[in-house]
Amino acid sequence: MNKIYLKDIKDRFPEFEFKNYNPDAYFTSFSHDSRDMQKDSLYIPIIGDKFDGHEFIKASLDNGASVSLCENSKTNHLTDVNKPIILVDSIQEGLQKVLNYYIGNISKPIVAITGSTGKTTTRRMLTHILEKEKKVLSSDNTNTVWGNAELLACYKDEDVIVLECAMDSKGEIAWHCNSTDPDIGILLNIGYVHAGKLGGIEEVYKEKKDLADYMEKTGKPLILNIDDEYLSKIPVHYNKLCPLYTFGQSDKAEYKIKNILVDEQGTHYSFVNEGKQYDVNLSVYGEGYVYDSIAAIIAAKLLGIEISSSIKYISTFTGQLGRFEKIEINNNLLIINDAYNANPDSMKMSITSFSRLYENDSYHTIVILGDMSELGDVSEQLHKELGKNVSKHSFNEVYYIGNSFNEFNYGKHVSSVDEMTSILETRLKELKDQKVAILIKASHSVGLYILPDYLCKLNII
Repeated sequence: MNKIYLKDIKDRFPEFEFKNYNPDAYFTSFSHDSRDMQKDSLYIPIIGDKFDGHEFIKASLDNGASVSLCENSKTNHLTDVNKPIILVDSIQEGLQKVLNYYIGNISKPIVAITGSTGKTTTRRMLTHILEKEKKVLSSDNTNTVWGNAELLACYKDEDVIVLECAMDSKGEIAWHCNSTDPDIGILLNIGYVHAGKLGGIEEVYKEKKDLADYMEKTGKPLILNIDDEYLSKIPVHYNKLCPLYTFGQSDKAEYKIKNILVDEQGTHYSFVNEGKQYDVNLSVYGEGYVYDSIAAIIAAKLLGIEISSSIKYISTFTGQLGRFEKIEINNNLLIINDAYNANPDSMKMSITSFSRLYENDSYHTIVILGDMSELGDVSEQLHKELGKNVSKHSFNEVYYIGNSFNEFNYGKHVSSVDEMTSILETRLKELKDQKVAILIKASHSVGLYILPDYLCKLNII
């Protein structure tokens, strides 16, 4: 267990001020939830849109934290606080410095993964590969800087650490990088997720590009999707002396993807690297998995696992709930639950994959879609494009839940998941003698991900 003494923090960061300073006080971990405080942890008072963690400093210290951060402008929250406080100009700056100092004892490689879509899947795929030969530290439960701080405090001499790095505000990817000092960066794509908060997709690109800038600055490897319209700009001016590994269907890609096929057995593709062709067979469905998996294969190679071994290992990857999850109810009914989340790119890939698999004479197809959230000023246009895309297919039934139906303007508008359940109850009884395939896809806030459970509880399926 790594003990960080306050006297060492004071020596290392003379710019910090302290309240209730005790040179022998220490912390061994990080925590941001006052209700679930780890003993001897450093409390991180996160500031959100609707809350301020500074209000819970005393409760956190009472519940086991040994030290807390606090912004200089918020010392009014320190009444009756007797344990040590590290005073900082901002929580972002304070946590960045302290976390970077904390991980100084970790010599094993850290992988940082970001992108608008596919972060979780790529992290899970890479972890799935690595765990066949190495000890890996990773988590399904965190993608924030403070969450990754808590994860890194769990380090117990694993061979590799794989972090997912999300972003919903300006400066957050740079914060990730400066806090954790990654050894390998993976940059997947740029999409409209969080474009509304940041002021447009160009701003999303600038934020995500911070990972590329950091890897270039430190001379460490970057793995990049060169097919992405925005990311394709990066190699043009990238320092040629810095390791850059590109993948995609573009002829410029170092790992060139070919022959993508999605069928009822899964997703299949080939890629060529250094004149040699490799064939990959995945047991999950969708073109998006091609890009996620090849990024994982490249990273695994940099971490010492042969490409042929990675291909064998990744063939057993089974995906996760709510991400193009195939639920086979019986011989006549299956549900594709892809309602974990949604954005324009994942919507397009989901609809295309579902069409390739089930839009034929064998199946009666039912497509149930919902709003894509956090798109900002382009929401109206992107929902119109989604409706036009769906209308080009020959799905038997299309339903839509959400406030953007007028823009989507296709199929039948449904007011709620409850109403959709009732509709399916009737339709599945009417279609009991036919093979039926149902696609469910929407942003998490719509709640469509609970539809399969609703159907099961009502004994409809």
